[in-house]
Amino acid sequence: MADGEKRRHAVHHVGMSQRGNILVVLAPSADTVAGSFESFAESEQLVPFMRDALSVVESELGLTSYHLRLLPWSAITSDESLTLLLFSEGAEAVAEQGQRCGFVVYVAGNNGVVRYIPVIDGMDRLDAPINYQDAEGKEVEVPDLTLRSVLIHGQEPESLIRGNLDFQGRSCYVLVLAPDAPSARRAAAKDEVVRRQAELDDVELAELWRSAVLLAGHHGGFEEMHLNAGNFQNVAHMHLKVWIEKEKFRSLWFDQEVYRKLLDARRKREEARETEDSELAKAIALSLE
Repeated sequence: MADGEKRRHAVHHVGMSQRGNILVVLAPSADTVAGSFESFAESEQLVPFMRDALSVVESELGLTSYHLRLLPWSAITSDESLTLLLFSEGAEAVAEQGQRCGFVVYVAGNNGVVRYIPVIDGMDRLDAPINYQDAEGKEVEVPDLTLRSVLIHGQEPESLIRGNLDFQGRSCYVLVLAPDAPSARRAAAKDEVVRRQAELDDVELAELWRSAVLLAGHHGGFEEMHLNAGNFQNVAHMHLKVWIEKEKFRSLWFDQEVYRKLLDARRKREEARETEDSELAKAIALSLE
């Protein structure tokens, strides 16, 4: 590294998808050996790496909207596009570091104009009902449950990050910024919500990813972690999904009443959509007769 040159904490390689999205895969820099993301998350290198990754994605590449995935190295072959990018010419350093550190970050996105994304009202009130509409127009309502019902991490008033069961009953945990966290208060003062990791301070950023590792630890690890930005979001507030292998997740939660209610509400929504789709198909068929 030349004198005065800023040290880089991430190595990356860029490609392009068939649909025209920019692809980038990132790994910690060459002086890092972690073995797993769980180990890396406990190190002092976590925040500098995430800051550099965000700088590459949002500043250098100019992506305003993207889907970010953090995958263990053992899971990279589950995605053909990632495998092709990671083992393409010029990606050798990223592949080597991903293997040494036990994970990679994979991002797909674009620099299009960001559209309006709805906000879930009442996220600062634990006794608010679970009832909202996402950016695709899907109504999500879970009778008899509140935000407090599904909260499993960050119950303390001083918590920076809250973690809860997924409102839609999927096999994942969802982590969000607590309403009294400094960045959340700054956004609320402007009648806004925090939408991007770049808006977090260093302590909040570290706590976000370390909380994800903590929750995944109940199952011996995670499949992937996802975080969307811009038009890839279905609701506006920044949230990190920690996906767990389905059977492992259900072995812990299936007998819990709160989880059964989430699953029941999901089943009823799916049945209602199937009925609507069937009725629409019949109407279209009649119109063509």
